[in-house]
Amino acid sequence: MKFKLVTVFGLALFLLLAQFAIVSAEDGNQLFLQGLKEYYLGAYSKAIISFDKVLDWNNDHVDALYYQTLSYIELNNVTKARENISQLEALGYQFGLIHWKLGTIYLNKEGQFDSPFYNEAKKELEKAHELGINSPQFHSDLAMAYQGLGDLKKAAREYGKALSKGGEIGDYINLAALYKETGQLDKAINTYKQALNLNPDNTSIYLNLGNIYLQKGNYDSAIEVLKEGVALDPSFVAIRSKLATAYYEKGNFEKAKEQFNKVIKQNNNIYEAYYYLGEIYYNVENNVQKAIYYYNEATKKNPDYVKAYIALGNIYINQDNTYKAIAQYTTAIEKNQNYPDGHYHLAVAYHKLGMKEAAVAELRKTLHLNPDYQAARDLLSELTKE
Repeated sequence: MKFKLVTVFGLALFLLLAQFAIVSAEDGNQLFLQGLKEYYLGAYSKAIISFDKVLDWNNDHVDALYYQTLSYIELNNVTKARENISQLEALGYQFGLIHWKLGTIYLNKEGQFDSPFYNEAKKELEKAHELGINSPQFHSDLAMAYQGLGDLKKAAREYGKALSKGGEIGDYINLAALYKETGQLDKAINTYKQALNLNPDNTSIYLNLGNIYLQKGNYDSAIEVLKEGVALDPSFVAIRSKLATAYYEKGNFEKAKEQFNKVIKQNNNIYEAYYYLGEIYYNVENNVQKAIYYYNEATKKNPDYVKAYIALGNIYINQDNTYKAIAQYTTAIEKNQNYPDGHYHLAVAYHKLGMKEAAVAELRKTLHLNPDYQAARDLLSELTKE
């Protein structure tokens, strides 16, 4: 009788514990669904707490670990995310999406760190690719990592993959910028044009195209594309300033002067506009007083703009006011000791005063900074023969 009583009691206890186990499983599943809902609503901190409760019930719940890891990543908690990744790997699971999202965190797109961690981003993104991630945005992110590490060839390849899979206009712009950086100017032009076909209202593309045409010395094309940009957004000072520069380089000084004056009217702190107006007044219109005024204004707007000091020095040396010229050249060198023109013109001024040793010293400094500075080499050769 005693044996039967114990058996019955033991059976009842087993059934009671089993019932609690079933309830616990149901509660665990409910908690997981609650955490999933919180994750998709963007309540990542709440989702983490819910998934923690699930993991208290079942430490190896893969889905809870997966979504909790994504929640940590959304909150930029890299340390906790990595702990979960290690646990998932110990269970035999790796997920490309997790490595992709972690890689984008290291890219620092949202400025959550002081600077990007391109090496870490590259490792995570390459791992994501091994695990099957292959979308246009993924290739764009991987390109950004390569670009940050200076591997421009791989970066260009990844931007190309992004575009082949239907990438966005930003991929065209980034790829074009890479082509420009590597000196492939024609490819850069073609890629910017493709970007314009997708978004003809993007004024920055007109500016970038204009810069490349200026770099190539194709002033007519630069003027054409920059005029389109100005027409699209007349308030965009940078485009108007480049248009004025294109007119200046083309030799159309009246239109250059007109545009530079408009630039100053829009923003009177654009120091290069004052400098170029000084150049026009001095070299084209022979109006020395106006030239001096505009060069001085350039130095007021940017006290470190050495070209304006040198231009002022050239005016004074042509007026036989050599000591005043030396003051300007010396200021230019004080502002930028690595600018060869400052040393060369100071050498010329010293030579004019018969200060041979000082002139030779400045010419040697010029050639140290720019070995191809032919005028400096010629003058040095002349002085050292004497």
